Amino acid sequence: MDQKLKEASPYIVGVLVLLFLFSSYLIYKNEVYEFKKNSYYNTYRNVEYLKEYFTISESFLYSMKYTIEDKLKLKCKCSHPSYINLQYNKEKNIYTINNIKGIEGESSLCGIGNPKTFKQEIINEINSSLYLKPIFLAAKDVIFDLKRVYYKSLNEFVFIYPDFTFQNSKTLKRLYESKEWEKSIEKMQTNNNFILTDLIKDSLADGYIITLMIPIKDKNLIKGAVGIDIELNTFNDFISALNLKGETYIINDKNRVIVSKNKNSLNSTLDTSNKDFIKYQILENQLSLVHIIDNFELFKNAFLNSIGKILILFLLISILIILIYLRILSLKLQHLANTDSLTNLLNRRAIESAINKQIEISRRYEQPLSFLLIDIDHFKKFNDSYGHDIGDEVLVKISNLFRYLIRSCDIVGRIGGEEFLISLANTNLEEGYILAERIRKLVNEITIDNVNMNITVSIGCTTLNKKDTYKTIFKRVDTLMYEAKKGGRDNTIKR
Repeated sequence: MDQKLKEASPYIVGVLVLLFLFSSYLIYKNEVYEFKKNSYYNTYRNVEYLKEYFTISESFLYSMKYTIEDKLKLKCKCSHPSYINLQYNKEKNIYTINNIKGIEGESSLCGIGNPKTFKQEIINEINSSLYLKPIFLAAKDVIFDLKRVYYKSLNEFVFIYPDFTFQNSKTLKRLYESKEWEKSIEKMQTNNNFILTDLIKDSLADGYIITLMIPIKDKNLIKGAVGIDIELNTFNDFISALNLKGETYIINDKNRVIVSKNKNSLNSTLDTSNKDFIKYQILENQLSLVHIIDNFELFKNAFLNSIGKILILFLLISILIILIYLRILSLKLQHLANTDSLTNLLNRRAIESAINKQIEISRRYEQPLSFLLIDIDHFKKFNDSYGHDIGDEVLVKISNLFRYLIRSCDIVGRIGGEEFLISLANTNLEEGYILAERIRKLVNEITIDNVNMNITVSIGCTTLNKKDTYKTIFKRVDTLMYEAKKGGRDNTIKR
């Protein structure tokens, strides 16, 4: 039996179990990684979509900015055909232009005060703003969820699309008194780029909006701002349609929630501490998409996705363990079939097979091969006088002596009763005889407690000839062993 495999089998099984646990952990972690990677990819893909939306909005804002600023540079040379339609309502103290010529579409301009008292600078600004109408109409067609687009002047007039009717100067005045407008003007003093407002209640209608705004300047002085008011319905639908496990938000630079599936979280500060989240900027330092990963969903999906692979791995490891134990069982059965159960030496059938192979090797390499047949003298007397237990003890002690004396390349076996056969590789007759004599003398020194009989052996010693087979060798060495017995026992005969 392969003793090394038997001794190593518990360690091998232990390593396989550890391999299973470690591999299962790697499979699970890989599923977690894949889940997060998909979350990152889907979030990034949708951020790119939102970036495109705001890039388009930004382009329209800059188009309006450059248009009106170029017109302002013309001073009194800038005149719009619709300016002649300006009407003043003395009772409400507002002036309006409702029939603005150009591209079809309802838009209106409304301001506070009497136009007859206006300086040329304000008149030029009103005329310049009227040229924004084509851009207003194009923006409405391109930018979804656009609620309104407008130019809002510090000189208290508004050009707006779609058309909106201000009831009186107080209604218009409220637009300029809002805290959000004051904050925006303060930001625009030092920022020439467009700004994004917080989520605010629409002052002209129901609902909430965010505003994109960019300052209009003339000689580095702010004249007003062009702006786009955006509704959040489409963004809410967009967030709701995302195929992501967890909560997704659009937040501003103050971490305040602008868009969320949960309406109760709108305008609240998003807390991401101690949470696993993904964050991508939509507008640099102004607007971001944040996805908070639901760890329960993450671990659940990772487990469900990995369980099939883990079961397959468990099956493979189990098969390997079973194969190892089947191999050990096979070796054990083979050992039992080839080994004498008392002495643990090869039995008659196994030693014949082993010696036949040894004969082939000896002839192939032209090496000598010698044989010893050893028989315990008067063994029956041991059994009759002291019982079979003592007889077995004699057999075991002699067998242990053989194991001690022979080399690993030699073969020893019990071929029956009290007879043993030893095959000595690369050993000639004289060398074999020397070993036989050593065995004989050492057997004489074996003692058994409470046994007064001396233990002796008779040995036949021969060597392999060219035409020998196992049977001819055994027959010859058996004859020599009996000659040793006839010669008085405790003797070795060689030939």
